[in-house]
Amino acid sequence: MEEYGNIKALIEVMNANGVEYVFFNPGIDNVPVLETISKYNAEGKKSPRSILCLDEFVAMTAAHGHYMASGRPQVVSVHSELGVLQIGGALHNAQWGKVPVVFFTENQGPPQRTNWRGETFDQNAMVRSFVKWDYQLGAEDDLVDTLNKAFKIATTEPCGPVYLNLPREVFWDKGDNVESSSPKAEKETAPEADAGDLKKAAEILINAEDPLIVTGYSGRNLRSVDLLVKLAEMLCARVVTTDVMVNFPNTHPMAAYLSTHVGYGNPLLGTTDAILAIDYDMHYAGAPARLRDDVKIIHIDVDTAKKGVPLWERKPDILIKADSSRAIPALTDIIDRKLSPEKRQQLRKRFEVYKAEHDKLAGEWQALAKSHADEKPISAHCLSHCIDEAIDDETIIVNQTISPAVIVAHQIHRSKPGTLLSCAGGCIGWAPGAALGVKLASPDKTVISLMGDGAFIYGCPEASLWSASFYKAPYLAIIYDNQGYGAIKGLFREKYDVDNMGADIPTPPDYATIARACNAYGRIVEDPADVPPALKEALQQVQSGRPAVLDVRIDPV
Repeated sequence: MEEYGNIKALIEVMNANGVEYVFFNPGIDNVPVLETISKYNAEGKKSPRSILCLDEFVAMTAAHGHYMASGRPQVVSVHSELGVLQIGGALHNAQWGKVPVVFFTENQGPPQRTNWRGETFDQNAMVRSFVKWDYQLGAEDDLVDTLNKAFKIATTEPCGPVYLNLPREVFWDKGDNVESSSPKAEKETAPEADAGDLKKAAEILINAEDPLIVTGYSGRNLRSVDLLVKLAEMLCARVVTTDVMVNFPNTHPMAAYLSTHVGYGNPLLGTTDAILAIDYDMHYAGAPARLRDDVKIIHIDVDTAKKGVPLWERKPDILIKADSSRAIPALTDIIDRKLSPEKRQQLRKRFEVYKAEHDKLAGEWQALAKSHADEKPISAHCLSHCIDEAIDDETIIVNQTISPAVIVAHQIHRSKPGTLLSCAGGCIGWAPGAALGVKLASPDKTVISLMGDGAFIYGCPEASLWSASFYKAPYLAIIYDNQGYGAIKGLFREKYDVDNMGADIPTPPDYATIARACNAYGRIVEDPADVPPALKEALQQVQSGRPAVLDVRIDPV
C-alpha cells in the first residue's frame, strides 16, 4: 500500500479527538483516505472505521445520529462539489442540531472557473450559511494546525458543522513532510453563570405565580435531566420540552401535557408570568408565541445569539451565557437557600395542583388511544400506544414524525436520558440514516426509528438499510404511512380551506418490498389487531441482527 503522509496526519488528529467512524461516499479523493485506514487496520493501529453510505445524505444523517447517541465529534468525507451538493438538507439539520461534524472534500478546479456573474467560483460558498466555519487550505497552511482548529471550532459550544476544502495534492501527497504541532483535542469551555444574575433569576422565579421552564437541548448533557427534575420539583414549575431529546421525563408530574383537543403550540406560554428558557431554540420555521406583556424571561444558554433572532422577538430580562449543566444546579442551590418554610408550603400546594392536572391529561391521552384500538384505518394514537407497550426503558426512539408529532409525544413515554432523539432542523428524511448512526454508537441497544412515508422516501431507504445490514447495525423503521403529505395537507386546509391540492399518494409504493430488496425484513400492516404481533415479530428480527421495516397504513390526514 502507498504511504500518504497527510492522510496519516488526518487519522492521528481524528484519533486525538475520539472519532470512531468516517462516514463516506466514494470519489477519487477518498482513495488515499480509505487505503490509509485499511493499512492502519491491517497493522493493528488505532484508526476510525470507514462506513460506506450509498448516498451522501445518509453519510451526514448517520454522523448526526451517531453524535446524538455518543457525544463524540464526527467526520464525513464526500467527493468535491457534487458530494457537498448531495449532502444538502442533511447539513441544514446538522446546523440546527448543533452537531460537531468536520466534513471535507477535494477542491474542484480549474482555478479560472467562474460563476454567471464572472466571479471566481467559490466551492465553500455553497455551505457557508450552514456551518460554523469553512476553510480552503492553501499552500502556506499547515494541515495539522488547520485540522486541530476545525475540531476545536466544531466541538466548542454551541457545537456545529465545519467544512474543509482541500487541494487534491493534499490527499495524494506521499511524503512524511508535515511540519506542525502534534494532533490534539481542545475546545473552549463555556463561561460560568454570573452569580448575581442567578440570584436575580431566583427571585423572579420564587415570586412568580405560574413559572414555566422551557428547554430544547439541555439533555445533550445526560446528567442535566436529573438536575432539571430537581429544579422543577423545588420550584414546583411545569416544564415544556421539545422532542429533540429527553430533556425532562414526560412521565414526571411537572411535565406539561397538552389537552387532547389542542394541536400545535403550547397555550401555557401565553399564560405564564415567568419563563425560564434553558438551551432553547424556537423552531426555525415556527411563528413566535404570543406572551403576556408583563412576563419575565430568563434565558440560560451557551448560544445566546440565536442566529440574531431573539426568542419570542424580545430581549430577555436576564440573559445568562453558561453551560446549563453547571448553571441549573447553581440556580437550584440559590433557590433552596432563599425559600422560607411558608413559601415551601405554598409551592407544595401548587405541585399537587399541577400533578393532578398532569395525571388527568395523561389519563385522557391513554383513554383516547384505547378508544381507537379497533378503528380502521389504524389510528396514529393506537399505533403510538402499541409502540409504547412494546418497548422498554432502554430502547432508543429516533423520531421524525411530522403530522402525528403531538400524538407521538404524548403516547410514547420516555424518561431515561438518551432514549429519545429527534431532528431540530426542517429537512425531512433524517430518521433512517440517523437510526443507522445511533445503532453504530449503541450496538447493545434496541433502536426504533419513527417517520412518515414522505420521510422514509426522502431518507434514501435503500442506502440506509443496506449499510445497516452490511455493518450489522440493525434498527426497526416504523412508517406512519398516511399515504400523503399530511403536514402540507393540514396547511392547505388551515390557510386556503382546500382539502387536497394533489398532496395525496393514493397508491403508495410497497415499502415492505423495498426493505426486503435491501436484506431487511418488511411487512405492511393495515389491521389494528395486527399491530402488536407485527411489532413483536419485527423486534425479534432486529434482535436477530436483521434491519426491519413496518409500513403501517394509518388514517390519512
